Amino acid sequence: MSKMAELAYDIEQLYIEGLNAGQIARELGCPKELVLGWIADQGCKPFDEWDEDAQNRLIRDLVADMPQEEDYDPFSTVNS
Repeated sequence: MSKMAELAYDIEQLYIEGLNAGQIARELGCPKELVLGWIADQGCKPFDEWDEDAQNRLIRDLVADMPQEEDYDPFSTVNS
């Protein structure tokens, strides 16, 4: 089995277990876009056809994986 076929199998198994795209990507050490592409290739509905709850869950998942920006306070500096 090729490396891509093995990766697709692993994505499928983790998806069946209920992990979301971000969790699968972290578990397998691959880009989330690859996992999302696999999910889309399986015939999942387009995002705009999802119910509102499913859309909100995906958005929360994507935002949670974004690097958090630090709040910069001009009065809290090294030189203060």
